[in-house]
Amino acid sequence: VEALLRLVMSFLLVFRLGRSAQRYWEARQKAGALIEVCRVIASTACAHMVFGDDLRRVEHRMHWPKAPPSTEEKDEVWMSTTCSPASAICRWVVVFPIAAKNYLRSEGGDPKELDGLLSTGEVDELFAAPNQCLYVLDTMRGLSASWAAKAVHNGACAEVVAQVFGALTRQIDLLTGTFGGMERINNTPLPFVYVSHLRTSLTVYLTLVPIVFAPIWLWATPPLTLIVAWALLGIEAAAVECERPVRGCANHMPLE
Repeated sequence: VEALLRLVMSFLLVFRLGRSAQRYWEARQKAGALIEVCRVIASTACAHMVFGDDLRRVEHRMHWPKAPPSTEEKDEVWMSTTCSPASAICRWVVVFPIAAKNYLRSEGGDPKELDGLLSTGEVDELFAAPNQCLYVLDTMRGLSASWAAKAVHNGACAEVVAQVFGALTRQIDLLTGTFGGMERINNTPLPFVYVSHLRTSLTVYLTLVPIVFAPIWLWATPPLTLIVAWALLGIEAAAVECERPVRGCANHMPLE
């Protein structure tokens, strides 16, 4: 009986830990894709949505090492509507990982993390949103659409504007998908019936170990039983830690 129970429990533990490790690695891939897409959106905006101060910074790169023109940062009420389109998109691109962390960890958010990115009014609007990530995505879509409409109205080539707007829209769609994948992993643990059956099997097996092996281990039965329990329960604890890898514990992914 002990050998049969050990065989069944081994399969259960291996499957549990394997699925948890797979979920951890998939979440890390999604986080890497999120960073990659954010960089693509920011670089696309800086390359094709440059006006005013942003355009002067691009010209500085082309004529380096000439000193860039000095621009004084102003504390506007709504930064996204008073700065250039490229700066507005880049601000919200930087905000998105912070919003994703707040949502996945069920945190309200720390306004200090958004210093220099958003104004006080924008921070209040963001924190009041039911889903901060969707709020940021909708804002970036709105900024892209507003820029495209104004660019065409000001005489820019409609085909070029359409291509840039399409590229930004596709990247924002990819950003939505990466966040959705992390949300699915975080909100969908292994079925409770599987976990409860595994833990029941562990309890029964660890109860049988000292009874079955006491005639063989003799006085060493208590310490050896503790070692076996430590090994098996440690595997279960490791699986629990890896199952939801975006929480704020030491063994989880750093999203700060």
